[in-house]
Amino acid sequence: MMRIARYSSLVLCFLVSLGSFAQKEDWLPVTPQDLQYKEVPGNKGASAVRLYYAQYINDNTSSVFVYERIKILNEKALNPDERGKTYADVEIPLNVVEDRVEAITDLKARTIKPDGSIVEFNGKPFEKTVFKGRGVKLAVKAFSMPEVSVGSIVEYKYRRLRSIPGYAMVRLFGGSWNIQSELFTVKESLHFRPFDVNAFQSSAKFQFEMEDNRVSNVSINLKEKPRNVGGDSTLELTDVPAFEPESFMPPEDVYKPTVIFFYGRRGSMSVDKEWQELGKDRYEQLETFLAGNKGVKEAALQAIGGETEPGTKLRKIYERAQQLRNLTYERERTNEERKTENIQRNLSAGDVLAHGYGTNQDITLLFVAMARAAGFDASIVQVGDRKTRFFVKDWTSPRQLSSVIAAVNLDGKDIFLEPGTRFCPYGVVRWNHSVTDGLKLEKKGGTFVKAPPITYDKSVTRRTATMTLGEDGTLKGDVVLEFEGAEALEHRLDAIDSDEAGRKKDLEDELKQWLPTGAIVKMAVSQGWETTGGPVVARFNVELPNYATLAGKRLLIPAFLFQLKQNQAFTHSQRKYPVYFPYPFTDTDTVSIKVPSGFTLESVPPAQDAKLAGTARYQNVSNFDGIQLVSQRQLAFNGIYFDLDKYSELKSFFGKVQAGDEQQAVLHGGNVSAQKGN
Repeated sequence: MMRIARYSSLVLCFLVSLGSFAQKEDWLPVTPQDLQYKEVPGNKGASAVRLYYAQYINDNTSSVFVYERIKILNEKALNPDERGKTYADVEIPLNVVEDRVEAITDLKARTIKPDGSIVEFNGKPFEKTVFKGRGVKLAVKAFSMPEVSVGSIVEYKYRRLRSIPGYAMVRLFGGSWNIQSELFTVKESLHFRPFDVNAFQSSAKFQFEMEDNRVSNVSINLKEKPRNVGGDSTLELTDVPAFEPESFMPPEDVYKPTVIFFYGRRGSMSVDKEWQELGKDRYEQLETFLAGNKGVKEAALQAIGGETEPGTKLRKIYERAQQLRNLTYERERTNEERKTENIQRNLSAGDVLAHGYGTNQDITLLFVAMARAAGFDASIVQVGDRKTRFFVKDWTSPRQLSSVIAAVNLDGKDIFLEPGTRFCPYGVVRWNHSVTDGLKLEKKGGTFVKAPPITYDKSVTRRTATMTLGEDGTLKGDVVLEFEGAEALEHRLDAIDSDEAGRKKDLEDELKQWLPTGAIVKMAVSQGWETTGGPVVARFNVELPNYATLAGKRLLIPAFLFQLKQNQAFTHSQRKYPVYFPYPFTDTDTVSIKVPSGFTLESVPPAQDAKLAGTARYQNVSNFDGIQLVSQRQLAFNGIYFDLDKYSELKSFFGKVQAGDEQQAVLHGGNVSAQKGN
């Protein structure tokens, strides 16, 4: 009877929860003010406005409801921007949590035409990948709205299911309100309903652990505070300004106003103590996984073979772990597909070995188990992801430390390794897990540590161009790109979901960004995509019309073919946000240009050598041997984050780099008729 009563209470609370939220999830009426809205206050040229935004987080259903209403104000909103999208094309970001993509359900969309008539969206959304920048990609659910014109309103609503498919008891709690967007927002309605432990008791240990926990929140860059109404948190906002990002800035979420919800630990305790408790709980969970180590020692010894040197032994174990099938880098499968393919959940390190596959976390844990079995002092590190947000210590939630890497004591010093990331070489971690807070798990909780940074010499882009200049000023020839270290890793990871044609297009587009406008680029061949370590190499046929300029009897030739992308960060005298490079890098260029016969050298650019103390160095030199102009250039940059007080110095350095890159060689004589213009 108690069980029936408890179940009845659960159902009642669940229905009440659904009912109260459902009333808020209907289409809003279209008001005369909506139809007449013509311009954003203080920004008459704005292409669109977000009339309404709602986000309702309900932890009882492990879901998030989102509603957006956007009005098209002018033609700019219907023309593709730098991301190749318009406001008639909707892209819903797909978050990845615990190696699973959140599901998007209950999607409805419609277009409200200027006369108030409504056209329903009846199509089917599709998934695609959007390139965001160096080493950063974003998966989205995309679709196009019907019959959109200037004056139209496009609106859509959907629900994110935050349970992990195939993992019945693993549900995600807490979350955050996404308050500011790229558009001015007239009205926002934000709601958070916490998990009701009294209504949702069960025999599952995971849910019992919730019983004594309290809901906490952290407000970042937000003056208003959420109101508490019957245990729920709500926030109503009006006239929220658009967020204006800058090139090469830290993750936008660091600066956008945000309210983050999470469940605190038992009773009242300090932040440091709370992290210790979280670390202790996580340590116990993962140590249970590691304890199931059937066959692990045998596999470790087999991988080591006859090796005796500790570093070589550890590398062999690392390579063995990376040989396993990594499910994280495969497409997401439904529960039915997992059953059909007999993909089982790993409950222990021994399972990972026996099944021959696992997620990136599974493979990292197996590596730790194998290293321990071989006598190494190996630990698990829960680490943050600085690709999306910097660590906030007051936000005491394990969701903030979402990834797992390994720390192994070798010769009295911890080295950090990432065997669960495909193609990640031995001895390093991926850039987004370096120089960020991680909790090294121990029996008593853990210690905060940071994996060391990638150094500039471990992330190299080499560009070698062998070109011939025609009498009409057209430059033709071959360009070879080589990506090494971190650059090679990021290109391999970016290409995992691409076929040969996709890789070809991505690399052609990347090379075009470095070349003058109008360059014609066709990739001939590429290699190195499926190896761990070693370069990714691609060769291209390139043509640049009007590259050289004829001025009387002088031929002006830009000596340095490739352009500096980082200058996007320094177009203004001042910035709002710090300058941020994901990782240090080195660019090394060699450009050989065979000139038309009959020309003699008048001048070549003087050699350059510019330094930014302790951070960067730029060098170039050019020579003419009577037949060809050979220019060599190197930019070595060993920094990541630069606060605003460093902007002027940084801008000055990159100004010198740009000036050096724009130098020209001057040749005299000949009978060419090179085109004017460059």
